[in-house]
Order: sequence, then structure tokens, then C-alpha cells
Amino acid sequence: MNIVEVKNIKKKFGETEVIDDISFNVKEGETLVILGPSGSGKSTILRCINNLEKIDCGNIIINNNAMIKEYKKNNPIYNDKKILKEINLDTGMVFQDFNLFPHLTVKENISEALKYVLKKSKKEIEDIVDNVLKKMDLSTKANSYPCDLSGGQKQRVGIARCLALDPKLICMDEPTSSLDSELVGEVLNVIKNLTKEKKTMIIVTHEIKFAEEIADRIIFMADGKIVEEGSSSEVIKNPKQLRTKQFLKRYIDIKEKSMEKLDIKNEEPYDVLKYFKEISDIPRKSGNEKEIRNYLVNFALERNLEVLTDKYYNVIIRKEASSKTRENDYLAFQAHTDMICEKEEWSNHNFEKDPIELIKDGDFIKANGTTLGADNGIGVAFMLALLNSKKINIPNLECIFTVQEETTMDGARYIDTSLIKSKKIISLDNSKEGKMVISSANCMEWFGKIEKEYIELAGLNTYELKYSNFPGGHSGGNIADKKRGNPIKLGVQILSKIDGIYINNISGGSAVNIIPRNFKIEFSCKNDNEEFIRSEINKQLAFYGSNVEIKLEKIKNNMKVLNLDISKKILNFINSYENGALKFDQKGNQILSANLGTIKEFDDFIQFEYSLRSNNTVLKNSYIKNLNQNIEDNDVSIIWSQELYGFEPDYDSNLEKEINQLYKELFGKDMELLITQGVLEGGFFKNKINDLEYICIGAEIFDAHSPSERVSIKSLQRTWKFIKEICRKI
Repeated sequence: MNIVEVKNIKKKFGETEVIDDISFNVKEGETLVILGPSGSGKSTILRCINNLEKIDCGNIIINNNAMIKEYKKNNPIYNDKKILKEINLDTGMVFQDFNLFPHLTVKENISEALKYVLKKSKKEIEDIVDNVLKKMDLSTKANSYPCDLSGGQKQRVGIARCLALDPKLICMDEPTSSLDSELVGEVLNVIKNLTKEKKTMIIVTHEIKFAEEIADRIIFMADGKIVEEGSSSEVIKNPKQLRTKQFLKRYIDIKEKSMEKLDIKNEEPYDVLKYFKEISDIPRKSGNEKEIRNYLVNFALERNLEVLTDKYYNVIIRKEASSKTRENDYLAFQAHTDMICEKEEWSNHNFEKDPIELIKDGDFIKANGTTLGADNGIGVAFMLALLNSKKINIPNLECIFTVQEETTMDGARYIDTSLIKSKKIISLDNSKEGKMVISSANCMEWFGKIEKEYIELAGLNTYELKYSNFPGGHSGGNIADKKRGNPIKLGVQILSKIDGIYINNISGGSAVNIIPRNFKIEFSCKNDNEEFIRSEINKQLAFYGSNVEIKLEKIKNNMKVLNLDISKKILNFINSYENGALKFDQKGNQILSANLGTIKEFDDFIQFEYSLRSNNTVLKNSYIKNLNQNIEDNDVSIIWSQELYGFEPDYDSNLEKEINQLYKELFGKDMELLITQGVLEGGFFKNKINDLEYICIGAEIFDAHSPSERVSIKSLQRTWKFIKEICRKI
């Protein structure tokens, strides 16, 4: 028996056709997985099946009930409310961004629909909730609020809420995309168990290995069409269509290609690669640096080198000058020992215990399905090779190994800089060969809040305005790309043009240092504003493209809203917040930017998370003055803040000039000077060490922080030659 029949459906947003004549069935007990690139229409199909989007053509039949009763003048006429209610009750949805009510406990989140939709008795509700909580291993979290849960726990609550209604069909839209890599496994295991129970499911996912394991059938979509359909072995292991092969290329290559393990005996620079291999065998996820600290201390003791360490696991190793003529010279190199840990969907790598498997691919060294850790393991390896060498004519050498650069910056923040003797530090945390970072951004981060005040309101229409599938990105490196957009700002820009907006719920974004990918606001206003809002949405869609989704949907008025004054303050603060890349220098370097990263709801207040990056103190102070006025005007209270120090360019630096001159002598060209909006540890060092000269160089590393990370062997060779020359002549 078919639980779902999708018949020739089409769907447009404006002039963009996102679903183009798609048909498929799902049998009872079957798991269908939909794969495809961003913007292919996968999520839109699920939203149409759940009646969250209206189709323009075709029909959808759920458990023998048709959504469309008939067509008049080519326009679909939906079935009566009774039939649509049956369809809605037969169809459950698990969202990628959880969609939990922040003001309700776990138990209350699951109980709401049972009480108000299914009209279950108190005893029935208690039995159902207890059962699904036990099934999801959440019994101890029944009275917790969403803000107290991990991402994996939140998603399990979302699944429990769906299961409580006992739907005929469960739809899951990228159920792991909002989770940290460590939390993905727990949710995938829950879904695997549901497939064993023969629940009928349609799952949109990017987890290829997972799809291969659980799918009875796979559909691959691109550009709103079904390109290929079949069993998991047919679609994933033996795709017939070129578009499918292109999408799965990396996965297929890894699974089918016999890759060459790195043999360091046959590679140069051998000294550097030897130590990179040794540290790659040591788990060193950011925050887990004890083992790499122990390795460095033992390395120093075995060579009778002076070594210092602290409770944070920072390490300083000193080596005396190789000749009396250099006894008065001090030079420091610096790198961080921690790494970002990401892996491909198919990888079973355990970053807590497994070594990184190094692979050679032409000129590149990369890892087998994981991040490589070249950022900043290559810098660590350069320093170890220097400390071990007996041939290089060095000055008094200090090698500074810091920790948690990828997360808290606590290593550089708390290291005792009085122990550092050198006034010249060369960081090796640059991933661009031939380029010298001479300035990094000062980064200030805040959490602010506005207290809630609710009123009961009737007589106005209530809507949900939702932004999703925006590209996001890092708030330092990607903020200048206007096409990325900030959904929180975009949504509020529209609503700020309307008088009499009452906010019900509001949320968006994931972290203070990440450009938001999503935003949702429920609000009440006069009905005559709907046409204006839809017109503004179409303008935004025209600029940001068909891959993003912006939806306005009329919803049931639940009466309880934030009062007009509080609603105005929230909208005004967001609308007045200066966001994006704000200032550039004469060379086109971005030197001032700000990011409104998240907005979150708590029981008694709305919280904003926002940041500022600046390479110029005057511009920073001017911005903060305006920001403080915005905070004061809208009664925003600051509940948390931190400052990550940057450093401004010093064009008179002798170290910078000497390094550039050496590079020119070796390679016949000047180094390119970089001003970055990223945060380097040098800001902390320069803030604590008077008259310190600090620059940052490195080898060519591509796609850091991703499983595609790779480092060029030829670049390693050139950079090692350069570093040795620096030691000889600086």
C-alpha cells in the first residue's frame, strides 16, 4: 500500500520554478531518502507534502486522502478542512533547526499537540510522553528547557514530538545539519532504529554514508527535477547520470580510488614531514591538547632543551644560538597545537583516539576523509624541525606552542608573556605562501537582552516570516560578500517599515561569529500589510537568488504577544544595528565589520549575540559610540562580552622589512602584505609585550577546517627554505 503518492507536482516562488513536474510513491514501511545539491528543491518537496507550502500543479495523496480536490482555470482547489486535517495528522515533520518552543519544557513541547490538536486526556498524554521520552533516552530531561539541551538532545525532542502523534508518515528535513559533528551520530542512531521498526519515512539528508545504510530507495534531485532514482547501491555506488556522478564524485573517489599513503622517506622536506606525521598520530582537537603538550615536553627533554609549560598546556621550548656571534640575538616562532576536527559522512574516524591518516595526491598532502590539521600542525612541524636541526645557524630560538586557538584563544590569552625573551615573533599560522599578515582584527563580542512583557491581543492577523538556506559563513572572512545576506537583518528591515507590529516568537542564527543562515519571526499586524510584505520579499529573492527561501505564511493567532513597546525596541535595535563590511582602507582591505549573529528567546528575555571586528582603533571607537547609543535607546542590557585583541599594521616594522627583503632575495619578488579581519594570537602578544614586532607567514594550505584540507608539498619546500634563511640572517 502506498502511504504517499506525489503526482506531477510543480511549485514556483515568484518566477523561479523550484519543483518541476515531480512524481514518486512511498510504500508503507519504506524509507525514501532524497539527495541533491542546495537549491535542488528537496526541502520544498517535504514542505509541500506537509502542506506548509501550496503546490501550483499536480496532487499529493497521503493515506488515500488527496490534498487537491479539483482544478478551476488551472488553479488548484484544496480539499475541505476535514480532509486536510486528516492529512496533517497522518504526516509528521522533523525540522533541521528543531523548531522547539523555547518557553516550554521538553515535556510541554511534546504535550502541546496531544492536548490541543488530538484532545487527549491528561492520563493519555502522560503515558504517550513518558513512552516517547524513554524511547529517545530523554526521560531525565522531561522538565528541562530547550536552552539547557545539546543540539542532539533538541533534535531527539523534535523526533519524540513527531512520534507522539503516531503519524503514518514521518518527514525529516536535514535532521543533522544544525548539529556539531560530535552530535550527529546520536541522532543518526535514533533514525536507524526507526527504520528497523519499519516506520514510513522520507528523509532529506547530506549524510551520504547514512543514506546508503538506511534507504530502501534513493531519489537524487537537481534543479527541481528527479535526475536519478533507485536503490542505494544503484544511486550511490553505481550512478548512471552525469549530474549524479558529479555530485557524488568526492565520495565515489574516496571509496573506489586506491589512494597513495604518504611515505615521508621519499619526500622533502623530510625533517618537517617527519614531525608532521608524528603529531598527526596524536589526537589534538581544540580543547584536548594534553597529549600533544606531553609530546612536546618529552621532545625537549630528550634533546636537553629548556622547556616551560603551564596549566593551559601552552609550551615554550628554547634552543641556544648555534655560535657565539649570535648569542645576543633572540627570535621566536609561534604556532598553535590544536586543530578543527571535521570528517566526511562515510568516515568512522574517532578524533579522540585515531591518528590522522596522511595521503599523497599529486603535489598535495591531505587526510583520508578528515581535516588534515595542517592548520596549524605544519607550523608546529616547522618549529620542531628547527629545534632538532644541528646544521642551521640559528640565533637564540624560542618556539611558542599555544592552545585552543580554534575556539577560546585561551592559550594566547593566559600565557605568561614575561617568560618570552624575544621582541620578534614570527607566527606560522598563515595559509597563503608569499603573503605576510601585518594586522589582524580586534574582535569584540556581546550578548545583549531585552526583557519580555506580554499582552493578550485579538483582532489582528498573525503571520510567520521565515528565512532559510542562506549561505552563512565566517563573520571575519565572508562578511564582505553581500550576496550572503543576513536573514535576521533582512526580515526586520521589512517589518520595520510597518507600524503596529506585535512580535510573538523570534529566533535566528547559530553563533556570534557565524553569519546567520536562518531567521523566523511570528508577528501580528493589520491585514492590509500582507501585500506590501510579499512585495518586499520578492525584491529580496530577486537579489539573493533561488537557492534561498523566504516564506510568509498566515498562522493561527495564539493571542499572547510582546507588547508594542517591547516589539518596537527589538525591531529598532536590529534595524539600527550597523551590519556587514563597513569600512575599507585605500588598498581595498576590509578594516571594519560587524555581525548580528543570533537572536534567541529565553523565558523572560530576548537575547542578541553580535560582534565587531576592527583593524583601526579610531573606527572601532566611533562604531562603539553609535552602538552604545542604539543599546541605550532600546533598553538593551549587556549580559556577557569579551574582547579578542587584534593589532594594527606597523609599516615601520624592521622585522617586516627584513622578512620581505629575504623573501625578495630568495624568490625575486616582494611579499604581499595582508590586513585580515580574522583574529590571530598576535593581538594578545602585542597587547602584553611592549615594543613587540609580530608578523605571520606560512605555506599554501587550501580548504582549512574541512575534510578537503590539503597542503602543497612544493610550497612546503619553498617555505622551509625561507624559514631556514630567516634563522640564518634575522
